[in-house]
Order: sequence, then C-alpha cells, then structure tokens
Amino acid sequence: MSTVRSSLVAQFGNPRGVLGRLAGLIMVVRPSNRERNRRTLELLELTPGDRVLELGFGPGVSVQAAAARAAHVVGVDHSPLMLREAERRNARAIAEGRVELHLGSAERLPPLPGPFDKVLAVNVYMFWDEPAAVLREVRGQMRPGGTIALTLQPRQRGATRDDTTAAAERMTASLREAGFTAVRAEILEMQPVAAACALARA
Repeated sequence: MSTVRSSLVAQFGNPRGVLGRLAGLIMVVRPSNRERNRRTLELLELTPGDRVLELGFGPGVSVQAAAARAAHVVGVDHSPLMLREAERRNARAIAEGRVELHLGSAERLPPLPGPFDKVLAVNVYMFWDEPAAVLREVRGQMRPGGTIALTLQPRQRGATRDDTTAAAERMTASLREAGFTAVRAEILEMQPVAAACALARA
C-alpha cells in the first residue's frame, strides 16, 4: 500500500485536513457507503416519534436521512472536520431543532438529551478499543426496549465473506456482553463485499 493510500485510509478513523476532506467526500459519494447507511436505517424501522442517536456520523448523510423520518436525531463524532461538514449538510434541521450534533467520542459520550429509541453506528465498531464497555454506556442512554444497529463492512484489501461473518460474530458477542437482548445479525449482500449488521434490544 502506498504512503498516500495508507494516509488516506487512516483518515476514516478521524478525518482532518486535506485528506480528511477527501475521506469525507468518499463517505458521501461511494455507493457502498450510501447503501450500508440506507439499509441500516431500514433495519431500524424508524417511526415519526423516534429519538435517534448516531455514533460516528461522519459527513452527516445518515443523520440527514434519519431526520426525514424521526422526531429528533442526535449525533456524536470526534472529528471537528466531520462536525462542520455534517452541520452544513443538516443546517436546516439543526435550525428547526430536529437535529443536534456533538463533538465527542463513543468512549466518552458528552451529555446527551436521551433516552433514545434507536441507535446506529456504521463502520465505527472497529475503532473501539473496548466495544463492550462502549456499548454498556450506550445502553444507559437508551429507552428500555430500544433498538441498536451496528453495521460493519470490511474494507481491507482482499476482504471476503468470511471477514463479514467474523465481524458479525464479534459485534453480537459485544452486544451480549454489554447486556443487550434479542441479539441477531443480518448479512447485507452488497459490493464489493457483504456487510454485517448486528441488531439488539436495550
């Protein structure tokens, strides 16, 4: 992998600077990114009364889509650059009080206006050092019976369906360890490799 490519790939964990802007653009336009966000929201079955939390909202594409279906959407991301991008994309909904975006991390959640009915985190699970601990904190922000969806599409070079299956097993194990119930996994058939979505109840 070239130095430039390695630097760009690293930006997806915490976009910043010129390469961070490029990573944000890729998140917006790459078909697989848009599809896994869309299908994650479909699996959450948002309703007009739902309060939604997104962890790692990136450029705010899923926030925008969720805000069109739910009562209130709150996002947390640790990249100041992505916060600015998402604020621009969701400026109207923010002005109307339907969207709130916060700078922070899943590991150290800022004060949030919970409880939440639905929670999603798309391609961020792999950045959590202690996923079960993160998920326990998140569960504390949720309404009893609320639904969480963790989606992960392996993006390393040469990723296969076996990588997707392994991701599903890791995510479901973390959810169970964190005290979630009704844990299950869906395999989302898409290109260039299938994604895994782990769903559970608080």
